[in-house]
Amino acid sequence: MDKLFAMKVFIAVEANNGFASAAESLSISAPAATRAVSALETTLNTKLFHRTTRRIRLTEAGRLYLVEAKRLLEDLKALEAKVTGAHLAPAGEINVTAPILFGERYITPIIAKFLVDFPQVSVNAYMYDHIIDLIEHNIDVAIRIGKPKDSSLYATTVGYVGRVTCTTPQYLANNHPIHTPEDLKHHSIVYPTSFNEPAVWTYHKEGKAQAIKVKPRYQCNQNRSAIEAVKHGFGVTRCMSYQVADELASGELVSVLTDYEDAILPIQAVSLEGRYNQEKVKQFIGYVKEALGNNKYLNARN
Repeated sequence: MDKLFAMKVFIAVEANNGFASAAESLSISAPAATRAVSALETTLNTKLFHRTTRRIRLTEAGRLYLVEAKRLLEDLKALEAKVTGAHLAPAGEINVTAPILFGERYITPIIAKFLVDFPQVSVNAYMYDHIIDLIEHNIDVAIRIGKPKDSSLYATTVGYVGRVTCTTPQYLANNHPIHTPEDLKHHSIVYPTSFNEPAVWTYHKEGKAQAIKVKPRYQCNQNRSAIEAVKHGFGVTRCMSYQVADELASGELVSVLTDYEDAILPIQAVSLEGRYNQEKVKQFIGYVKEALGNNKYLNARN
């Protein structure tokens, strides 16, 4: 069995969601594609696909093998280019995920520039405010706020953010002063929430945590909506600094309780392979690091 050929067929079957369409993309017969994958499964002594009459789906072993097979073929292509003296420009798909608002404001412009600079690359972006599994969703790069909890992942720090409590200058001028977290009890609170957690904001002063139970008058599961409510003159909210960077810079919003805010959090580009990433992934992470490194609102460390 030609194992490299079988790997290519396996990758094509997953990409095309079927043996017939994969065979067509490789200009081989459907039986030849089926035999190649079956031989690969026999060699590995494990099933790579769950098969039914209507669909196929990767097994857990198949998802792991897909990542490694793609990397191996990319490394082989890079080695061949290096030996022949050819320049191997990034090509193929990159799957990226990021928090919704952060992705829209900061990652989307980076993706656009990357696509312009590398015409052979295409990007699939998945914007979620929850953490998704990189292997299960075939993600190449995840932009995450905070340190990854999974020690098997590789993370590159590309910036820093913190939390900020904010309101409009007009609201602040017309309401009770906010000097300490306790003062929030006298204010209208706009609370971004997933509705499955208590309404508590935790602040820190001289190393001591201070949890304040607030009584929201407006709760919403989208940060953007909470911020818009405050911008329209209603109340006080607390969010990540990047979410209101433009508004703080223009003076539309002002921050309060800055001496009580938490320590800064790293912005990290997370991947499965670290230094063994495919060249296109390394290049993309480099673009993210350079772009965010030039943004002063994403690099304040104190």
